[in-house]
Amino acid sequence: MNDITNNEHISKKYEETLFLLKDKGIVFKGVSKAFSSFLVLWFLSKQDMHGYLLMKKIDEFFSPQIDIGLMKSTKANKIYPLLKNMKNQGLIESYAGVHKKKEVKIYRLTPEGKHVYELIVDEFSHNRKREIWKELMNDLNLETKE
Repeated sequence: MNDITNNEHISKKYEETLFLLKDKGIVFKGVSKAFSSFLVLWFLSKQDMHGYLLMKKIDEFFSPQIDIGLMKSTKANKIYPLLKNMKNQGLIESYAGVHKKKEVKIYRLTPEGKHVYELIVDEFSHNRKREIWKELMNDLNLETKE
C-alpha cells in the first residue's frame, strides 16, 4: 500500500483548487454510502482485507481532499456499519485472520458481491457511452472510449 500522506502526484494547480474550494466553504461532508460501497467492492475485488486496511485504502483514494480538509478521514463508526450492511446483503463475507498479532475479521467478496461489482463496472462502461457522460469527460479533459 502506498503511503497515504505522499501527495507528490498532486499538481500545484490541483492543490490550489482544493484550497480554493475549502476557502469558499465548498466542503465535502463525507463520501456517499453508494460510492463507499463501490470502493469496498473494488478494493475487495483485488484482495481480501480487514476493516482497518479498507479504511486506509479509502483514505488513500481521497488523500488530497482529506489533507486539504475538504473531507474527513474514514472512521470506524462509518466503515463497520457499512461492512455489516454489505455482509447482510450477501455481498461480502468475513473470516478470522490475524493482523499485527491481533485477531481481526478479514473481508472478501462473495460470488454475489463479485457479480454486483461486475454489474457496476459494466454500468460504468455503458454510461461512458452516453452523451451526458461524454460531455462530462470532455469538459474534464478525460478520454472516453467508444
